[in-house]
Amino acid sequence: MVKITRDEVILDIAKVIGPLFEQKGFVQKKNIFEFHDSNTNNIYQYEILLSKRKGYFSLHLRLKLLNKPFMKEVNKVAKKVWLDEDFIRLDGRSDEMIKYAMKIRLSDYNLGMVTDWRNFKEEKEPLSDFNDRFSIWFSVFDDINEIPNWKAQLVQSVLFTEKWVSDIQSNPEQWIIDHTIYQALYLLKKQNRIIELNEKYNYSLTLYKSNNELIFFYKYLTAS
Repeated sequence: MVKITRDEVILDIAKVIGPLFEQKGFVQKKNIFEFHDSNTNNIYQYEILLSKRKGYFSLHLRLKLLNKPFMKEVNKVAKKVWLDEDFIRLDGRSDEMIKYAMKIRLSDYNLGMVTDWRNFKEEKEPLSDFNDRFSIWFSVFDDINEIPNWKAQLVQSVLFTEKWVSDIQSNPEQWIIDHTIYQALYLLKKQNRIIELNEKYNYSLTLYKSNNELIFFYKYLTAS
């Protein structure tokens, strides 16, 4: 039996989705298809995460939204938080762990991510029906041909990606406000929408109680 490699599976996937993404301006970079929106500096990524364990492949498709210039500004506020002695004391981690966490946090330019594609389910569609027609986004296999209609499912993943990109592009700033926390707070402060800023902050606190990073972020964000 011929052993199939990880690179060969990614190549098989790319042969299906590549031409479709190229029509939309996406460029392939190894296991990622990427589109750069020059109007907003948003970078949209379709990522093929494929690993092999105990003889079988594990596939996870993921969508990411990046914006380095915007996130650099957000992270300037976050850096003040991670250097605050009171925050460090409340966090309780060792200096080494704090430095590591800060490095990861401040090098993150991610605005949003789709890891669970069930969010694309139609409003009244039973989950079982959705899973029957689209499950490749999180799957295991020895051979990708074991997945029913795998090529059609990959085509569907491109259509879902197009919808996701279109939803964001229709109103990028409102998408940030609706789907993020720290980024939304920064944007509302930048736009001087103080009432909405406070509403977003208070609502976020109800979701993430005792979130010291959020509390300190708001403190530094509103200090000036």
